[in-house]
Amino acid sequence: MNAQLRRPMALIAGVIAALAICCGLMGAAHAGPLTAPADGTYLTYQYAGQRLYIGAIGTTEQGHVYCIEAGKAAELSYSQEIALADTDQARRVAWLAEEYRESRDARIHAGIGVLAHRYFDLDANAWQAHWAAIQAQHPELARTADELWNQAGQTMPESTQASYVYTEGLRSGTVSVGVKNSSGVMVAGVPYSVTLSGPAEFVGGGQRVQGVSEDKAIAHAWRATGEGEVSVSTTYQRPALQRLVSNQDYVRFAGNTDASGSGIRFTVRKAFTPVLSTVAEQHVVDAGQPVADTVTSGVAGATDHWVPGLELNATGWYFDRIDPDALDGVIIPDEGQGAEAFLDALASRGYTPAGYGEAVFDGPDQRATVQAHTADGEPYLAPVDGGFGTWVWAFERGRQSEQAREYMTQDVVTPFLEIPETNANRARVTVESTVTEHSATVGAELSDTITVSGFPDDHGSFDGDDSYGFGADNAYAQVRVWWAGDPADPNNDEAYRPDTVAEPREDDNHRLLGIWDYPAVNGTIRVGGGVPDAHGELVHITAEQHGWYVFVYSFAGDDRVMPVTSAYNDGWERTRVNEYDTPERPAITTQVDPETVNVGEPFHDTARITGDIPEGSFVSFDAYEAIPEGQEPGGNGKLVDSHRVPVDHTLPEQVVTSPEVRSEEPGLVYWRAALISGKGDVLATHELGVEGEVVTVEEPVEPVTPEKADPLPQAGSDLLAVFGVAVAALAVGAVMLASIRRRS
Repeated sequence: MNAQLRRPMALIAGVIAALAICCGLMGAAHAGPLTAPADGTYLTYQYAGQRLYIGAIGTTEQGHVYCIEAGKAAELSYSQEIALADTDQARRVAWLAEEYRESRDARIHAGIGVLAHRYFDLDANAWQAHWAAIQAQHPELARTADELWNQAGQTMPESTQASYVYTEGLRSGTVSVGVKNSSGVMVAGVPYSVTLSGPAEFVGGGQRVQGVSEDKAIAHAWRATGEGEVSVSTTYQRPALQRLVSNQDYVRFAGNTDASGSGIRFTVRKAFTPVLSTVAEQHVVDAGQPVADTVTSGVAGATDHWVPGLELNATGWYFDRIDPDALDGVIIPDEGQGAEAFLDALASRGYTPAGYGEAVFDGPDQRATVQAHTADGEPYLAPVDGGFGTWVWAFERGRQSEQAREYMTQDVVTPFLEIPETNANRARVTVESTVTEHSATVGAELSDTITVSGFPDDHGSFDGDDSYGFGADNAYAQVRVWWAGDPADPNNDEAYRPDTVAEPREDDNHRLLGIWDYPAVNGTIRVGGGVPDAHGELVHITAEQHGWYVFVYSFAGDDRVMPVTSAYNDGWERTRVNEYDTPERPAITTQVDPETVNVGEPFHDTARITGDIPEGSFVSFDAYEAIPEGQEPGGNGKLVDSHRVPVDHTLPEQVVTSPEVRSEEPGLVYWRAALISGKGDVLATHELGVEGEVVTVEEPVEPVTPEKADPLPQAGSDLLAVFGVAVAALAVGAVMLASIRRRS
């Protein structure tokens, strides 16, 4: 492209003479030299008796020059370089000059020369005269010029096209750039650059990339470095045209210049907000059962995108023993409040976690079923005393990896008492009961004393909660009384001894005598003996025939309390009714020893047994943990639990002793002793709290330290006074001693 024509000086002089009218500068060289055009870069024509040139009139290091002043003499030098305005005509001529720099097709260069005159000639009239002569001698040249003009328009860059797409949420994507011609078609081979302004950079670093266009858009990958708006600017290179001032002016390709292309804007965000949604695995959990939660990972919105493969650790806290009145609203963390601060806020309201859980997620829409554990790592089990429970889950930024912390701006914490993650833990009810008489005769009035514990203190008052899906309390429990025996043969009643846990079906040997409602609350109830039931109806249960009479306590359960039914074969809950009384009925008399002790001191119980005792019988001792005075006994733990002491069935009277026990807590320790047959029938017992069966456990009294006596006075007169008092006391003592001796 930079080659110069090398000819003998004589030849150059001839060319200059031939161009004298059309192209050249008169005089000596000034700002820059020109070299005579090479063969194949021009055509000749005759005008006014002269042989003239159309095409490249000379050559410089920047390429060929084309004259733009028809009719003036040419010169192989120029005095000044002037940049022409950036117009479509200038760009096309410049592009053609550069595109065909190496061409030796005279027709093409002549066509470029025609276009240079057509759009830039300084004397349009003179050019028209010359153009008429040229067309007459080279009639194909007009078509060649038009073809070149169109070629430049279709190939030369006119603008850029920029677009963007997101590939990973707002965190990354591509900017695609293409260079277009005047018809909007992508053109190849054009240098361009793309610059980002804002919180983003190109993959590989930096905010500026360069490239060379292709016949399709080229994508450049970017990634967010923060959050905000990013503006994209493009530049591309397009040819410029330069005017050379001489006697006859010329134009030539002036190199490529940067032009601003189209720009775009888009929003980026490096960080994302993960979210957690949870659903309690079971809506109702029985006491002693594990508690589990199904946790699902996700992202906050459509513009959030989980970093592929990025692991996040989720932490869960399970709260139990929540009262029904707390179900009046969800507690939502404050904006930006971290997990630790939220837990502190809950603690200030009296809520502290009892169970814990962990889960790991490396993407959205993943599920994990997590079973709660204690702080010691043991499986968490629902409390016996019930209550409602709920989960709080969090992605804690401080517990994530260094990489994850780059993408998380703060903790993500779920609310407290959200409906899907709240469940009911059903309390377990304990029933302790014993019939008043374990053996009786036909016509006797039967009754049962039942001690119930484990119900929530407010049981019966909860009306349910539709929003959380919890039902109302079942206000009543039932007591059923069964008869079993052989109505025709009292000696065959033994064949129908209650021996199954489940209640029987009614038939000739099993009849349900009645069902009575009682409040489903803690405490002691008396069934029978004229004591009213829950509806105020007096209950009388009369043994109208021989056989077995069995009391069964039953609570159907609700969302806060587990169902419970006492065993049909419970020996404490049945009375054997005979047709007539026997004077040899077994009896038991008990007495604790001692009745009052200090905390930690030993005590025991004794039982005196009389009557006709079946072989294999034994005495069962129970001692309940100390409780405050006024509290109902029988619903708490035991110091002695059904300790058996065998009895001799051959003795008409005997005394047995329980094991020795100590209480580390003050209060009242209730004892109960029962004589039980080898078949499990309770032959004789007593109610809790009878006289002689309660031990009072007291805190030891701290000894009072006597105050120190005042020191003896030092003055002489005071010493004499003290001495006088002492002498008088000795005299009185001597008189009293003499008097005692005389009475003896």
